[in-house]
Amino acid sequence: MKRLLVLAIALLTALPAWAAGPPFTFDLVHATWTVAADGSAVVESEVSIRIGKDASISIAEIPLTWSASVERLEVIQAQIEKKDGRIMPVPPLAIREDPLKGDQYFHEYSDQRRLVITVRDPEPGDRVAIRTRREIFRSRVPGGFMTAPVQSPTVGWEETSYSFSLPAGLPVRFETRGFEHIAEVIRDREFHHFRSPPARPTGPDQGILAPFDRLPRFAISTFPDWNAFAEGFAGLLMPHTVVTPELRALAVRITSGLLTPRDQAHALYDWVRDNVRGVAVPIDESAPDPHDAAAVMERRHGDSKDIAVLLYTLLAAKGIPAEFVLLNAADATTLATAPNLRPMNHMILFLPGLDVYADATSGVAPFGVLRFRALGKPAIHIASKSPILRRTPIPGPESTHTEMKTSARFDADGTISGTTVTTARGAFGEWLRAAARSFSTASPDAAAITLLRDHGTPGTGGLTYDPPAAPGEDYAIRGTFQITNQSSLLRGGYFAPWTGLRILPRLGDFLGGPLWNRRLRATDTTFCYPGSAREELSLTLPEGRTPSTLPNDTDIDHDLVRFHSRWKLDHQTVTVTRTFVTTVPGPLCEGETRARMDAALTIIRADLNNQIGITIQPSPGKPSPGKPSPEVTEGMDSTSH
Repeated sequence: MKRLLVLAIALLTALPAWAAGPPFTFDLVHATWTVAADGSAVVESEVSIRIGKDASISIAEIPLTWSASVERLEVIQAQIEKKDGRIMPVPPLAIREDPLKGDQYFHEYSDQRRLVITVRDPEPGDRVAIRTRREIFRSRVPGGFMTAPVQSPTVGWEETSYSFSLPAGLPVRFETRGFEHIAEVIRDREFHHFRSPPARPTGPDQGILAPFDRLPRFAISTFPDWNAFAEGFAGLLMPHTVVTPELRALAVRITSGLLTPRDQAHALYDWVRDNVRGVAVPIDESAPDPHDAAAVMERRHGDSKDIAVLLYTLLAAKGIPAEFVLLNAADATTLATAPNLRPMNHMILFLPGLDVYADATSGVAPFGVLRFRALGKPAIHIASKSPILRRTPIPGPESTHTEMKTSARFDADGTISGTTVTTARGAFGEWLRAAARSFSTASPDAAAITLLRDHGTPGTGGLTYDPPAAPGEDYAIRGTFQITNQSSLLRGGYFAPWTGLRILPRLGDFLGGPLWNRRLRATDTTFCYPGSAREELSLTLPEGRTPSTLPNDTDIDHDLVRFHSRWKLDHQTVTVTRTFVTTVPGPLCEGETRARMDAALTIIRADLNNQIGITIQPSPGKPSPGKPSPEVTEGMDSTSH
């Protein structure tokens, strides 16, 4: 049966996002960049894609993307080179514009455009050859040229080369990983050639860290240092931070009665967070220039640049200094030594007088609280009087905390009913508040049903919570639930106590790395963070039923991790209490730290899978029942609870 093959090509300026499909190989990838002194450039590219010998597809779609505010893209040639030597041009009607999908706000802020080249009935061994010309008429950061391609491991690469021609005398910095580099000067031009050796596909990418952190890449830049990069970026932002009379009046009204800079900054942050909708478009996929602060105030929505500009301007109206900060709020943790916008995708503020990082795009985070993926990240401070390159802080374990308490009752008819209360602070609190906001878009009852279904025990329930942006360090979501048709367990089944309406990860998961991803090796680097968690699960059994032997307690106690689980029986109620604390420095666990954490997670995973069984108390004069039959316990998955 033939299938559709999608080859997403960003044409040498970004990482291709490969969809699942039949194998294919880049027989040839070559791009020549002719760079001008002002950072503009012309890119002539030639790409040849060979369809795999075992492929059976009816249509191959090749999307080409570009940024309309800074580039123009032209397809010079597209053709199919058949195995028998025939050349079949792709007809013009098979090259069409295909807008990216998103809501009205996405389309308002996304700068990405896309062409799709459609090739019908390609045969194994055919080559799809594409030549393009890309004109970069404006640098995303004024004052220099930069690019940083990454090579995907999910496809094969045969001949891959990139050549850059720049005016001699420009400062050129570069960094390579897995690429060879050769430089030469010919008359008034300086040439830099980057070539990667042939590479076979390695299958689906299973890495936890971003491709920019792990995969073959190079970076080249004409910014002499990060100070020059930051100065160029400041030139984009500062003209949009004019304090108009309307903005000054708004700042005065918001801070009325507040005397200290911290209280005033807090109030201004809360207003922007609560009144301006954040549009999640990465910086390198949006237009380079933000909107004026006054326009953002009127529009009440914006991308991270817009929201940072508005908050910066409101703070300036009260005389509170701030600095723009570029960082990666996703999975990248490194910077290239050659100054580049990539992989920075997000903008927040730093208030030097208060030593506070503020990200109002979250919509729910309290003042000074960052989401997990912004913790411990390289940060480029713009318009700063202090060092340009820094790292965002990572709070200690006591500041990143979550607790879950589920109390359930098992009735004689096989119904389980109970309550779950989840409380969190810090980055966990931001996560929980964001969950509450997502629940509000549907209904609390529907959200509870979804939570139960996702955990493998369909049922009904409801959630209650304060507004997601409610003040306070701690935030809580409360819920009730009911699960039916569990009577088979009363006849002697084994199961793990129900977690009920669980919203945040189990103990050890996320803070210590992925708990349930067993494909990871102990040598694979993962994210991890200092933090703490506690859960208490209790289950009251009906009269006439008692638990069999309780699982053993578990203890881990070393310099990286403390984990304790305690089981107890009080009349008809079984309770397990677990605590987890990690003091890893974060945001990565690698090397020996990762190996030790992986060993701890293995023990924790086994503890979370511990089960209890039910023993039927015999009535007077009746014999005691034996062990539960295999058909009762077979196939039960304790992790579903």
